[in-house]
Amino acid sequence: MKNKPTIRLSFLLFLFVFTANSVKGAEPPLVMTLTDVVIANAQITLETAAALQIKSSLRFPGQVKLNTEKVAQVVPRLSGVVTEIRKTLGDLVKKNEVIVIIESRELANAKSDYIEALNRLEFAKVSFEREEALLKQKISAKEDYLASRQAMQEAELGKQVTKHTLLALGLRPADISALVIVPKGKERRIIFSEQSLTRYALRAPVDGLVIEKNLTLGAAVDEKTPLFVLADRSSVWVDARVLAKDLNRLKVGQKARVTSKNAGLGVAAEVIYIGSRFDEKTQMGMVRLEIQNPLENTKRQWRPGLFVTVDLSQEPVAARVAVSVDAIQLIGDSTVLFVQIGKDFEVRPVTLGLSDGRKVEILEGLSAGEQVVTRNSFVIKAEWLNQGGELPASESAAGGPQ
Repeated sequence: MKNKPTIRLSFLLFLFVFTANSVKGAEPPLVMTLTDVVIANAQITLETAAALQIKSSLRFPGQVKLNTEKVAQVVPRLSGVVTEIRKTLGDLVKKNEVIVIIESRELANAKSDYIEALNRLEFAKVSFEREEALLKQKISAKEDYLASRQAMQEAELGKQVTKHTLLALGLRPADISALVIVPKGKERRIIFSEQSLTRYALRAPVDGLVIEKNLTLGAAVDEKTPLFVLADRSSVWVDARVLAKDLNRLKVGQKARVTSKNAGLGVAAEVIYIGSRFDEKTQMGMVRLEIQNPLENTKRQWRPGLFVTVDLSQEPVAARVAVSVDAIQLIGDSTVLFVQIGKDFEVRPVTLGLSDGRKVEILEGLSAGEQVVTRNSFVIKAEWLNQGGELPASESAAGGPQ
């Protein structure tokens, strides 16, 4: 009876050790021993993990778009009928070049009003000069002089109003001056030019390429009808969709490289806009870059709709621990390294940081100075899997190169 407490204590100690060993034994081993023959045949290479400056880059797809700030719609400022079309799709036009002729009754009325205003002004000037001379000779009353001066000022105002109406309709000052001929010398009279009062020459507002044409001969048009769309392609945009985790690493003014493998093109670009919203479904944001597209250098081959690849360099980051990307392997959902400890190899779950394509930052799971397998690390992975190795859930570490 005196030995019962001792027996009970021994049994509890045995149960504790057995339970602890059972729990510990439930985890698969993370260390693998390989023979010298296997190591030699694998032709593996070891690398020492160390601190490193990593200059990472982002790569994402994009598409060339028109620079909408350099797209112009050509709209007549009055109604009429198209009588001549001088440009078509794909034509290059210069600013102020005539691209279509319209016959317009509205324009004829406006021109007639201007010419009539000129005649009234000329008559008012003659009357004023006569009254002024008579007043100096004390032949005419001052009231007649003041009335003639007021009439001349009103005629001048009428001329300015009708002139600005023509300017608002798109006529140039030279076009307005060509409406009448004022002979030199003492003879004071207005002579009509032979220019048609109904003829309206619609001019290109900018240099550009005709990318849209919406008219035919004889068509009735008005100020609500865009007849042409012109695009200045001296610069174009590239719109790209970027993951949320990468969007915050971008800034306006950053330099990038845009390439098209299919077209065999490559050019420098600059970030000009970063979207302020994410797509609710894809959780991606929009980034816009600008490409200079001069005619003499590239024949403007960066055409809207072309799919491209954007490579954007980042500022160097001081990585506390970094290894070659060849050392990284995936087992299940875990990113792992194979770390050499003596003659053994430990499967080490790690969390990755930035990568420049050659080196990758290790945020967690590895210390500087440790030896990791780089070349042929996949052979070690295959041997691990052949031996039935797997990772416990608690050892898994997420992360991919950023």
